[in-house]
Amino acid sequence: MEAQVLRVGRVPEAMLHRQDDTSAPRTDLHVCDACDRDFIVPVSVVDLIADDRCIVELACMNCGTAALGVHDDRSLMELDRRMDASQDLMRDAIEVLEIADDLDRIDRFVRALRADHILPEDF
Repeated sequence: MEAQVLRVGRVPEAMLHRQDDTSAPRTDLHVCDACDRDFIVPVSVVDLIADDRCIVELACMNCGTAALGVHDDRSLMELDRRMDASQDLMRDAIEVLEIADDLDRIDRFVRALRADHILPEDF
């Protein structure tokens, strides 16, 4: 299965929050500081600081807040793992909705058959 890439437009400078290089690495990058929801996605890698640290622009797809900060590989891998888990949950939810929709369609067809609303010439 081919990976899909989410393209997000550039965020206005006024919306960017800067995290200085001396701060401790965050392990909860998936949670938005503004709305406290887990809809954070990486927008771009701005610069490479060291072998295991880089400046990454992250944006919340819930409230639109964006942040530019220095993050280590471990934190970014955890964000990637959380995003994969969220994607799996969304796929599961879509599958349940599709099954529910199919069952509803079958029920409506059965009711139409029993009420003689479907005739042989309809086929």
